[in-house]
Amino acid sequence: MAVLVCVARGHKGGQWEAFCLDYDLAVQGRSLNEARERIELAINAYVESAAKEAEPARSRLLARRAPFFVRLAWALRFFFATVFGRNGRGDPVVGFPVSCPA
Repeated sequence: MAVLVCVARGHKGGQWEAFCLDYDLAVQGRSLNEARERIELAINAYVESAAKEAEPARSRLLARRAPFFVRLAWALRFFFATVFGRNGRGDPVVGFPVSCPA
């Protein structure tokens, strides 16, 4: 069982977006819980679909990561949220692990 790195960001109006940095997936939700549930469903569907592919496509899909600069941007968001309590735009930022059978 793999543990994947996921992050979420809230926006004014209650909208949330969640990202899986390990598989470069993104979803939106009306709450943090909804975004978290949707990213978990997206991850499971992605892994199931990738597992059905023949090699070498399967390995390539299961090794796909968000680009370096996307990961760096999230690292900076967490740094600023930790130091200043919020990111630069004032949006809440949350990180969470998701277990995956990959």
